[in-house]
Amino acid sequence: MIRTLFWIWYAIGALLLILFSIPKSLEFSSGLFLILYAVYAVDLMAGGHVRPFMSDRSVIFLAEKSYRPLWLPAVLIWAGGMAVEWFGVHTGRLFGNYEYSSALGPLVYGVPVTLGFAWIAVVCNAVLLSYDFGQTGLRSRGVKAVQTGFWSVLLDLVLDPVAHARNFWHWEDGGGLYSVPWSNFAGWFVVGGLLSLFLPNVQLSLRAARRGTRLYQAILIMFGLIGMREGLMLCTGIAVLGAGLAEGSLRYAGSRQIQKL
Repeated sequence: MIRTLFWIWYAIGALLLILFSIPKSLEFSSGLFLILYAVYAVDLMAGGHVRPFMSDRSVIFLAEKSYRPLWLPAVLIWAGGMAVEWFGVHTGRLFGNYEYSSALGPLVYGVPVTLGFAWIAVVCNAVLLSYDFGQTGLRSRGVKAVQTGFWSVLLDLVLDPVAHARNFWHWEDGGGLYSVPWSNFAGWFVVGGLLSLFLPNVQLSLRAARRGTRLYQAILIMFGLIGMREGLMLCTGIAVLGAGLAEGSLRYAGSRQIQKL
């Protein structure tokens, strides 16, 4: 259900953003899209957990869909994301000097309430693209956190300049990439990696990784095409590169024989 709803909303939104513009009566849709993105990313993680099962001859892995282990992490990521956004807006540190418009929904102390869902979406989606490379325990968490930070920043290199051009939020300092300061991207790497530590460190199926990769690529492509319309050609190039890297990462996962479902 959520998968179908998300992709329908994505298709309509992408068509409006890339070819036309969002009517004033549908301005709420941008904030709702962030919520749907978050719910779908969590749903993919919930359905992608695999657990060992002893068969007569060997250990196999079975899918187990459960939202219970993700409720608290999702709440913590939402709260953590809102907290760092509040800190960034009111201090100018971490992400640079910026402020939000009301385009993404009601503001709470200068931060749209939907931004917490945006962090859930980005972090969970990035985790779906991250692997343990044979590590276990704390090393596995560290390796995945670094990858989550990388995938988060790669997405933000396309998303933030486009959002700035579309007046979702504004930077005051200028410089950086299309007026988005480099400190913002460094902040995304750190925050994305740290927030991922709230999520349970479990093995994910190749099916979940594949769907997570397609989701990530779709978001990149949409914002890359919007960037092309806005004349942000470097963002479009980064989107193409990011989609290719995500595909390469997925193929690497397949070569390591992550369990197929």
